Amino acid sequence: MLRASIAALIAVSANAAAQQIEAGEWRFDTTMTSAAMPKPQVSSFTRCVKQEEAVDPNQWMGKQDIDCKLTPGKKTADSATWEMSCPKSGMKGKGSAHYARGTLESEMQMSGEMQGRKFDMTIKTSGKRLGPCKS
Repeated sequence: MLRASIAALIAVSANAAAQQIEAGEWRFDTTMTSAAMPKPQVSSFTRCVKQEEAVDPNQWMGKQDIDCKLTPGKKTADSATWEMSCPKSGMKGKGSAHYARGTLESEMQMSGEMQGRKFDMTIKTSGKRLGPCKS
């Protein structure tokens, strides 16, 4: 479920910034914190985003196998908000993203229940364009 949450957040953030992301090599870093976890969970990946993919993040993020419904909120030239509800996994949350052509910062607060225990978590993601694609 934690991996699905990270994937969903990155996909939502990328979709929110679809018209602002510049093609090239990108690095995404994610930190997930929760009182239910002994320490923050950190992950990162680097990805070449081609020009045709920059306008449609679904092409490079891949299809997510999660049951979440995303509800867009306010969108401006450099930011977006949204709410997310995942009935099967019992999670819900809200988030925001701020972006420019070469950067992306997002934060999402989620809550739910896992194995009969309630939890809250915060997921922060930053993305940065590193330059032209290496390949």
